[in-house]
Formats: sequence, C-alpha cells, structure tokens
Amino acid sequence: MEIKTLERFNEWWVTGKVREGLAKPVKRYCFNWLLEQTNKRQITLLTGLRRIGKTTLFYQIIDELLKRGVESRNIFYFSFDEERYELKRVLEAYEKKVLKKNFEDCEKLYIFLDEVQKAKNWFSDVKIFYDLYPNLKFFLSGSASLLLSKKALEYLAGRFFEVQLKPLTFKEFLGMKGLEVKGENIEVYQRRVLPLFFDYLRKAGFPEIVDWEDDDEIRDYVKNSVITRIVFRDIPIEFGTKDFELMEGLLKLVFSNPGLIFNMNSIAKSFGRSRITISNYVEYLKYTLAIRSLSNYRRGILVSSRKFKKLYPVTTSLTFSYSNFFFEKEFFGKVLETYVVNALNANFYFKKNYGVDIILERNGKLFPVEIKENVEDRDMRNFTKILELLKLKEGLIVSLEQFDERIVEDKKIRVVPAWSLDFLEIR
Repeated sequence: MEIKTLERFNEWWVTGKVREGLAKPVKRYCFNWLLEQTNKRQITLLTGLRRIGKTTLFYQIIDELLKRGVESRNIFYFSFDEERYELKRVLEAYEKKVLKKNFEDCEKLYIFLDEVQKAKNWFSDVKIFYDLYPNLKFFLSGSASLLLSKKALEYLAGRFFEVQLKPLTFKEFLGMKGLEVKGENIEVYQRRVLPLFFDYLRKAGFPEIVDWEDDDEIRDYVKNSVITRIVFRDIPIEFGTKDFELMEGLLKLVFSNPGLIFNMNSIAKSFGRSRITISNYVEYLKYTLAIRSLSNYRRGILVSSRKFKKLYPVTTSLTFSYSNFFFEKEFFGKVLETYVVNALNANFYFKKNYGVDIILERNGKLFPVEIKENVEDRDMRNFTKILELLKLKEGLIVSLEQFDERIVEDKKIRVVPAWSLDFLEIR
C-alpha cells in the first residue's frame, strides 16, 4: 500500500489539525462516552445506520486528542468503505511507512477503522494486533451489526465495549435548531416544538439534512445515500447476494407499511421466492440496521415469538422517502407509531384478544404503551382492559399533542405527546 493512500485519510500528520468540515462543531449525544473510551484498553465498537454521524464522531475524537497534545502521527484513521483492503496490510503499512518503527516500540497509538466490517476477517486481524500490542487503542465503526457474526463474538470476547449510535434524535434536532427544552413543565414548549416535530419526522436521523426544506431533495438524499448503498453495496459485499430487486422490494414494503405483521408465507408468495430466501433477506436488512423487529410478547416471561414479527424502519425519514401520503390522516398514525417504537427502543408488542402497540420492560416490570393520535375516553377504557389482562396497574398512551393523567378503574393512565418522549422518564 502506498503511503499517499494513508496520508489522504490522515491530513493532520501535516496540518496538525482536523478540518472543521470533517470535525463539525455539533456533537452527537455519545461524544463524551467515546472520549472516555480513549483511556480504556478495550476495543470500542461504534455501530449505526449509514449517514447518522459515526465518521464525524471519529473525526471529533481525533480533533480532541490533537488538542490534548497527542502526537499527530500517533493517530491513525482509515476507511474501508470504498476499497476492500486487508486490515492486516493497512496496519503494517502504517507501522513501516509512517511510524517507521515497530508497534511495540511506540507510545500509545490510536487506531480508528471506519466501516471495518468490509475488511475480510477483520475480527481475527484486530484480535491479533490487540493481543500483541497493548499500546494500540482501537476504535471500530460499521454501518451494520458488527457482532452479528458468531466468529466476531468468539474472537473479540472480553475485548470490547459497544455502543449503537441512534439516528439523530428529536432532542438533538432541536439543539441544532437552537431550542432547548428543560424543566418539569415541558407543556409550555409545545406551541414552539410541534411544528419542528413535523419537520423532524421527514428528515429524522440524518444530521446533514437538518436545514433542508425541499421534499424531493430530502427523499433523494435518503434513497441515494442510504438505501441504494445498502442494497447495492453493503449487503452484496457482506453476503454475496445479487437479488437487488428482492432487497429493494422488501425495503420498500417495510418502509411503506411500518408496523407490518410479517407473514413469511404470504410475503414469499407475493415475491415469488422461497420462505427461506425471504427469511434470510430480512436478516440481511436487519444486519444493516435499517429495520427493526418487534416480537409478540408471551405472557409470563419475556420470550419472543418467531411468528408474527412486526417490522419497522429505524427512522421515519426512511418511510418519507417512499411515501407521498406521509402527513395524510389515514397514514400518519403509522408514522407516529414508527417514531415512538424507535424513541422507546421497543422490542415487544402484545396481541391476544386485545392488542397493545408496545410492551416495555422497566426495572424488571412490564410497562404497556399504546399509540393514538387523538386520545378519547373510550381509548382510556379500552386501555384499562389491556392493563387488567396483563395484571398491571399503570401504562402510557402516546398521542400527537395531548397531556393527561387519570385513574380509570383503579388503573393509572398517563398521556403524553410523542415529541416529549426525549424529555421524560418513561418507566
């Protein structure tokens, strides 16, 4: 590998700093956690959907290290996003052509490897260098579930800390718009916040487009920068698949029908593929962190049913990219549901006689959450039946803009608007 390839990624070796265009001033919520990781021996894994700020976070950490006096050539960054270099060869080139001495003879070195899952057998190479050289601090990122591979888990067991970066949250979005919501009486912010919440839903997740206004440009960005890359690069590289029509068709199905109960047999029939093929491709899409699934809660213990999983996009802008009916009354309830499922990091729903959109586990207890744009008295009464069936005393209904709290038939029901979830403690 030529040294100019390495220098292209590490211009601070010459300038002594990271360009502002790379280390942007606004920092995501996990920046401080990542900064603390610079003092930890273990490998730091940062995963998340494409274009949500992982690379920017790496540049911001590098910039901070430089400001703290770390020698510029002791910080190494490399991205595997465009070329499938062998990780071992990349590190050896850094050792021989840049440092010009063996790793064991160096001070502490900070190694940032972006989209590392695209390097063949990355986990085995990282393990070797980690075990041999305690002075190497690894930061690894990927727009995929890096630990999905059993081999990756086996090789890295006991050697890593992981954080999955969420798509840009509404709280972060408001911060970028110059608005801070604080205090206990957050209802007073609703008049100012609600229009921004509608704006957020179509751009949700992606820092680069926070100030964009044109709907078509937003849709094009999401499709070209995220969806197309997943379909035509990420999945084929990782799994060797070539059925682009099926991949794109499944994504469109989930994005256009958030909360769809995924009947594997009927979906396979409609696409003209086998049930096993459909099942595999859904797992591939989950690997890219573009979709998430909720399992039907089974009473007694938190166990997931393999049947009747509900699938959602991981952020509402993915639905916006495929829908011309996004804000229409008949469809918007699905948009709101998608936002709440992701804001609460839900894993379960409940369906038996009565249904509830989300079942959370908080402090070892179940906590049901229903989603209704407009909450009426009959909704309260129906929700009490669910609480009774689950033998629970309280639950939450998420609305579009209502605040309320009542005792109905000895059940405590709290109603809050979806936009407030980032600012409330939901238990």
